[in-house]
Amino acid sequence: MKLLLLGGNEHSIELLEWLKSIGEEVIYTEEKVNLELVKKINPDFIVSYNYKHIIPKEVVRAYYPRIINLHISFLPYNRGYYPNVWSFLEDTPKGVTIHLVDEGVDTGDILVQKEVFIDEEKETLRSSYLKLHREIQELFKENWESIKTLKIKPIKQHGDQSITEENTAYLSHLSKKEDGIHPSENLRRNIELGDVLLKNFVNLNEEEVEMVRRWRNHPEVRRWMYTDHEINKEEHINFIDSLKGDNKNFYYLVYKGRKPVCVMYLNRLDPKNRNAYFGIYENPEEKIHGAGLILEKSAISLAFDVAQLHTLKLEVIEDNERVINFHKRMGFEEEGRLREFVFKDGRWKDVIVMGMIKKGFAPEQPL
Repeated sequence: MKLLLLGGNEHSIELLEWLKSIGEEVIYTEEKVNLELVKKINPDFIVSYNYKHIIPKEVVRAYYPRIINLHISFLPYNRGYYPNVWSFLEDTPKGVTIHLVDEGVDTGDILVQKEVFIDEEKETLRSSYLKLHREIQELFKENWESIKTLKIKPIKQHGDQSITEENTAYLSHLSKKEDGIHPSENLRRNIELGDVLLKNFVNLNEEEVEMVRRWRNHPEVRRWMYTDHEINKEEHINFIDSLKGDNKNFYYLVYKGRKPVCVMYLNRLDPKNRNAYFGIYENPEEKIHGAGLILEKSAISLAFDVAQLHTLKLEVIEDNERVINFHKRMGFEEEGRLREFVFKDGRWKDVIVMGMIKKGFAPEQPL
């Protein structure tokens, strides 16, 4: 059988090599295709896996139902961009799906799928991403003979995923800016990630402003800050006012549903080199179950999906072992030390520098 494999990364290449090993004739491309080009190739079947372009409707119509897509989500959950990231943020079932390609985005009838358990306390975004790709390749290999001979009866998708799709469209729109970094005004707006709301400090009401100041002055928060004096109202209001014209520092009050969970911030943003630092601290007045995980995943999604950064850095005082270990579980790596960088508790302390690069979890493109 002659196949056209539409790919986009190393996982596509792995599948290409397997198909060749079982004797399939495969034409591979990562380029945007049109109906004229596909007709010249004249494949018997089209497989899309990590393909970065929307397949033209004319191609879909001409080859349906001999055109399928491999998608690392448990459809109909988390269609479109970044399915693995959204499954964490929205706490939806995780899995992999092989489906027919129709004229929508990941809306085609399902051929085979598998729900995959991800231990969120142990898995990082990178490790879970790699696990899902291993699962979908195995699912494909197990079912390829039945898929290519059209022996599997397709099942229609059910369920309204409009919220996820709206969020995906929003992130996609922001990421299409020519320089890869959307304008700073988009980071100043409130950002919705599923049922997680990142409310920019410049948009806080008086009650929220005072609540954040109270959190920041809490002993459990101050002890890990470079500046650990108690902040008065005037200083706090002046700081928030300064953010209105600041293009490098962005602070957010994070809500999960209606509960204020934590504060997170991107600072030292460098649009040219697409990097920034971020900081986090939880609500010290009310312990929210899973708050740390919500905050870290929101920060990563904000940095890599919304801001389109390439590199994210953070700094942690050396004896804050709980936070250092938590960041490591999320996929950050220790990159160096700032020797005797802060003076706290009567002595000089090192600061640990940690980092994550976007390719660390390589979000999938649509179709």
